[in-house]
Amino acid sequence: MNSAQLTSDILESPGDVLHPETAIDLDKGKNEKEPHTTSVPVHCFNIKRYDGPRNKKNEPSGPGSAKLINGDRYEGTFRKGLFHGSGVLKERTGHRYEGGFRKGLRNGRGTQTYPDRSSYCGDWRKGARHGYGVYKYANGDCFEGNWCNGNKHGIGTYNFAENGLRLRGSWNAGTLAGPVEILFGNLWFHGMWNEVGLLDSVESVFNIACKYLLRGVIRCGSFDEYVWSPSAIERYSFASLPLEPLPAPIPLMVKSDSNCSDESVTDSLKCV
Repeated sequence: MNSAQLTSDILESPGDVLHPETAIDLDKGKNEKEPHTTSVPVHCFNIKRYDGPRNKKNEPSGPGSAKLINGDRYEGTFRKGLFHGSGVLKERTGHRYEGGFRKGLRNGRGTQTYPDRSSYCGDWRKGARHGYGVYKYANGDCFEGNWCNGNKHGIGTYNFAENGLRLRGSWNAGTLAGPVEILFGNLWFHGMWNEVGLLDSVESVFNIACKYLLRGVIRCGSFDEYVWSPSAIERYSFASLPLEPLPAPIPLMVKSDSNCSDESVTDSLKCV
């Protein structure tokens, strides 16, 4: 089992529409969290051309289409001049989003396609990936699980396209740590992740087709390879398995003032 293979992709965060992702230097042991990807609220779009109905204030309202000054195109519903409801946004940068909007931001269910052909399909809130969703990477890898404010947050499964491995664990604000399960066929490995790789200071267990448990210690050896040292074998027992991945703390809703015309206060998301 190659440790670099387990870490190089799983710690890589997906690209975002507005902000480039933080680079991760595995050689130096750094594990920088995914940056928050909440879009900045937009209260007025610079529309170059609009086709559709307007309200009494001459603002785009209802089903219509628009071309923005920056070259982006939108087709869907408007409310008070903002994208609101269902629509399709095609950006000149190559990004494409189809799904729900609220006050100009991605909100609800939607699918975002990125220029590198990676994609995210799932829940959105205030312009950020938030809720449950599936991110498909350009290299074929896939993450399916929970998100908060643009970061992986909660129980999720990372699928490696190259070797078919599946890693199930718990992310907190983009960082994987704690109990993990690595699945390959009917063989499951139960261990601990220390934010960079598998932790070798605790006992690990191989679950063999739910028939036997092979206990031992896994260590990172030469050439960045994991070395397994078995210590005992016993009959399978669910009660004898190590801890499963634990859910991340529930995000808190923090109230803040807003000048929005139809709401005096709005909630911003914070994962704690």
